[in-house]
Amino acid sequence: MGAWGAGVFANDTAADIRSEYREALEDELPDDAARQRVLEQFSYLLVGDDTAAEFWIALAAAQSQVGRLDDDVRDAALTAINRGDGLDVWAEAGTTELARRQAALQKLRTQLTGPQPASKRVRRPWRHIETELTAGDVLSYTTADGRLVLFRVAGVRRSRYGDAPSLEWLNWSGPELPTGDVLSRLMPHMVPATRAMPRRPLIYSVTRFRRKDATWRDCGFYLAARLPNWPSHDDLPQNFSAGWRALALAADKQPDPVAARLR
Repeated sequence: MGAWGAGVFANDTAADIRSEYREALEDELPDDAARQRVLEQFSYLLVGDDTAAEFWIALAAAQSQVGRLDDDVRDAALTAINRGDGLDVWAEAGTTELARRQAALQKLRTQLTGPQPASKRVRRPWRHIETELTAGDVLSYTTADGRLVLFRVAGVRRSRYGDAPSLEWLNWSGPELPTGDVLSRLMPHMVPATRAMPRRPLIYSVTRFRRKDATWRDCGFYLAARLPNWPSHDDLPQNFSAGWRALALAADKQPDPVAARLR
């Protein structure tokens, strides 16, 4: 369990449980089916008292937030809170962290035993569908000082939250676009190897999370070329994530993108 605080959802497991539950509601599953999907996804947690406590507490809190708290889920969470299940790890972190966790659980206990809000509809988030860019597309960007920066689409990562082109930052310096033959042979900038990671291409995953977020055209990128029959790698691990404005700003400020990212 990766934890960054003592709050109910301030750890990876609880946050994942809430996300799974909310996604089920976004998919318009009935309440029973939404709960069952979460149970099936996290059934491995129910084998021990401490991990089961984490599950029931997180699910009860998630249900309560949207006015859908089940009696049996509430009772399981309250039993875990009353028995102090799962507090050993907090005790090991020290008396201060233990006290913070206990306070968070007592606050949740009051929430679960008090009046519940009306059932709330959980809407599916807006999803950006990328219909223009495909693998092999080369985007150009001219910086404020006249440098031509090139990015090649290696693939498009697709998820329930939208499509995110994976862009290789090409190792090119020049005032004009190279010819098609040269363009097809350009290599991306490479991020040096570390103890944890091998040497790898510099790749940005570029995402729009809201309708009002800028598109690539809005930010001064142009479709410079389309390389024919370019292989698509939709699941490439990206090194960095950004919106289009942030990527344009990075290009403006970073003549050497790899050196700048490693500072």
